[in-house]
Amino acid sequence: MIISINNINKSYKVAGEKINVIDNLSLELERGEIIAITGRSGCGKTTLLNIITGITKPDNGTISFREKKLKYWSDFSMSRIRNREIGQIFQTFRLLDDETVMTNVMMPARIRGNAGSAVRNYAIEILGKAGIAEYQNTRAGLLSGGQKQRVAIARALVNRPSLILADEPDANLDGETSMEIFTLLEMLKREGKSIIIVTHKDYMLKKADRTYKMEKGSLREL
Repeated sequence: MIISINNINKSYKVAGEKINVIDNLSLELERGEIIAITGRSGCGKTTLLNIITGITKPDNGTISFREKKLKYWSDFSMSRIRNREIGQIFQTFRLLDDETVMTNVMMPARIRGNAGSAVRNYAIEILGKAGIAEYQNTRAGLLSGGQKQRVAIARALVNRPSLILADEPDANLDGETSMEIFTLLEMLKREGKSIIIVTHKDYMLKKADRTYKMEKGSLREL
């Protein structure tokens, strides 16, 4: 079991009113599994991902990563987990446009303090799998949207994480490019990566191992 979430809740106060964003939510993710989550904007999908990474803390309930409860980990330990065990993919790419593709991909490895030749060779390998190895010395700002997302995926993988969280990675891409991105995620699944993807695209929802709709702060399996 990679992730086990049990009866978590999260609420915020807005103009003095309590808003329940996550309501008694439970979820489990196995190794080599893709889970897709859909739901209207603002229903709590991104909040759930932030809770999994430890950026946001739930009001109650438990989350276990590799069978260890996250609440027992310090903020420093959680930051190490985010860097080493969790690869994050965002809809807005979050690349340094003035830096090369390779510099962007290697950034998590530099933060980890492990940016030697072996890691660089692995970065070249995953850029090859993503189909953009020839752009490793190109400035990221010169790439197309689809190419940028492939760079973002390579960056998420450079530290060899066991868990990948993808928050609408296809939101700014055309249909064909979105399908190519999901094909890449399926390849990562076959390599044993566990993936949670937030998406509104029907073909991603249909091809995931399990699909959920988030509504009223809870997950309903489709």
